[in-house]
Amino acid sequence: MKKTIRAGLLAVLLAPAMAAAQAPPQPPVAKVSEAEATKIALERIPGKANKVEIERKRGKNVYVIEVETADGDEKDVLVDIETGEIVGTE
Repeated sequence: MKKTIRAGLLAVLLAPAMAAAQAPPQPPVAKVSEAEATKIALERIPGKANKVEIERKRGKNVYVIEVETADGDEKDVLVDIETGEIVGTE
């Protein structure tokens, strides 16, 4: 009888945790707009912004702004979506 109660209690307690584990991950919420991040990136590396995506890089959610420079090279500028700080370039 005790084993049945324990098993039932365990199932009731674990059900919400299992449901949460199976829920799809929520996309990151940006505090900095895409336009603001693009402006920040172009201040660091002048040129033309071709593409902007949110990715996880260097342990942070960042905008990856692809910038085409005046000499035709492409650089990626990583801008933190929460703080607007430049995390790096690639």
